[in-house]
Amino acid sequence: MLSLLLVGILAGIPLDAPPEPLAPGDGLVLSPTPIVRSPVRLPEPRPPVGGRGVGGALGVGAIAGGAVLTQVRRRKDDEPYYVVVHGNGGSAEDFALLLDRLGIGSDRVTAFDYRDVAGGSTSREASRTASTERAAEALDVLIRDLSVEHGSIYSIHHSKGGAVGVSMIGALDDGSRPPIDGYDGAALLDPAIGAGWLGRLQRLGGLSTLLPDNGGFDVQRCTDGECRDVRENLGEASGVEVIAIRNLDAEVTNFRDRPEGLRVYDLVHDGGAPARYLFPVSPLLGFNRIWSAHGSVLEHEAVADCIKAEVAAQGSCVWNDGKRTATRRSGGGGGGSSFK
Repeated sequence: MLSLLLVGILAGIPLDAPPEPLAPGDGLVLSPTPIVRSPVRLPEPRPPVGGRGVGGALGVGAIAGGAVLTQVRRRKDDEPYYVVVHGNGGSAEDFALLLDRLGIGSDRVTAFDYRDVAGGSTSREASRTASTERAAEALDVLIRDLSVEHGSIYSIHHSKGGAVGVSMIGALDDGSRPPIDGYDGAALLDPAIGAGWLGRLQRLGGLSTLLPDNGGFDVQRCTDGECRDVRENLGEASGVEVIAIRNLDAEVTNFRDRPEGLRVYDLVHDGGAPARYLFPVSPLLGFNRIWSAHGSVLEHEAVADCIKAEVAAQGSCVWNDGKRTATRRSGGGGGGSSFK
């Protein structure tokens, strides 16, 4: 656990904001580490289309003087289709290198737009104030809309976007929303879904962009008078295969425990040291390490290899970050597993 001093220092630092050049008098801005732009270019985020049913387009035919409503079935495209959800202060372009590694063209991906739930001229701006719950509802609508034409949908989430994904899938699990036909899986990349003191710190991001942000996400989800950790067995009831990939060296941008039934993969070889080891040497090095570790999950080949395997066959990721042979160990709580 980080020292109280580190937590206090972090209270003035934006963890998800985009990197900007430092000018005299500027404060340090933390963000996902900058990535080399790939040839992949994401399309403009498309807003959910209201009024479209999941089952297909509807047409009207006249029979013997009366109108009969008939359903015109579309043949769904079964090639994998992707939805990307960026974090606070990020953008769809954060996923460019990852999508390039996955071999995904711009015609096979849609970027979630936070402007559907919050004001702003761009999704980046809107993501700073959008609540996780409202974003989760809008993401549900978007994926349902896409499922009309696509029979295999996979979502990829980063940072606050991970909290949005957990909230949305949690609603599918507990029956608040019906399952989505064709929604196969999700990858949560360094998701801001901490519990306990870390979750409380991340929730403070709703008050200021200068704090770690999870958009108000709470691991406890209560329905019908019963509360549970929404991360546990996430996606099992709704048929969505979920993986979480985190970099613990980032210290405060993800989560520290191992929820039961959630497949967790730890990125331990991204070329850096834990941030807490660098703070005694230099706070600047420590903060830089936080954002570079947070962004490394968007860059590392092992992450792309894992997602590619999962999309091809659920549960098939064999984790290897390039330095260690993949090994398995039992996770806490009797149902979880992790790979290092």
